[in-house]
Amino acid sequence: MIRGIIPPIPTPLTDDELLDLPSLRRLLELNIAAGVHGLWVLGTTGRFDLVTDVEQRRVAEQVTEIVAGRVPLILNVSEMGTRRVLDKAAQFDDLPFDAYAVLSPWYRPMKRTELADFFRRLADELSRPLFIYNAPWVCNALTFDHIRELAEHPRIVGVKDVTPSLVRPVSWPPVARESRGFSYLLGSYLISTAASLGADGFVTGLSGVFPELCVAAWDAARRGDDVEAARLDRILVKLAAAMESGSELACLEVMFRYRGLGNRISAAPQSQLDPGATKNLIATVKESGALDNHLTRV
Repeated sequence: MIRGIIPPIPTPLTDDELLDLPSLRRLLELNIAAGVHGLWVLGTTGRFDLVTDVEQRRVAEQVTEIVAGRVPLILNVSEMGTRRVLDKAAQFDDLPFDAYAVLSPWYRPMKRTELADFFRRLADELSRPLFIYNAPWVCNALTFDHIRELAEHPRIVGVKDVTPSLVRPVSWPPVARESRGFSYLLGSYLISTAASLGADGFVTGLSGVFPELCVAAWDAARRGDDVEAARLDRILVKLAAAMESGSELACLEVMFRYRGLGNRISAAPQSQLDPGATKNLIATVKESGALDNHLTRV
């Protein structure tokens, strides 16, 4: 099982939307030095929807080379149809990823039986174990009981569940998930709170840019330090609230740039945050305490 902080790393890009390799290296080393427990590659934060197929292959190659087995790697290979996912994943089978992640098809609504067939066939045929990527912005988001049903497949080894509900990890006891080797990962920024309620880990966009903060929140929850856990969660809430001042990923790009990690993490047609919102967002980051010396390791 994968547990802990598994950041969905941004894909650093140059102005002509090619991979910014020095920035990628800097980003990966920051995350590993911070003590993350894995990395989620080419997900929504990594803009798999905008980055070209050629550049996605370059990203995957460079991530595996730079990380060199230091942490587990999960690669998102989402596509609309079963055959399309299998064909896409096959292009990465030569690289040492530990698992693949897949969203439900997102263009047209499908029946529950069709979605079950989609994930079970992928689990049977992919060369790596499968993580379900469950997101509310797709038209075929899975219900909680459907996730639990699919978890019975031996090669479906986890889920990234993007939900505001913290009831789910409580109502599905960790011991039951552990008996199946199934990791329940939340796409939530309430790390300490959700961890104390039984979540196995987190794949949240903030963690790729502020890995030290998120690892510290996870560690505080694991050791039962409620005071420190609550303090760190308050910082995360401030950062998450600030990201509502514009497009979430445009706001994350400002944070990424402010940390000196690179210039861009999004491609056309995604627009950048306007100057006024950028100034306010940076002020919030400074005030939040997210980059205090006792948190920043790099």
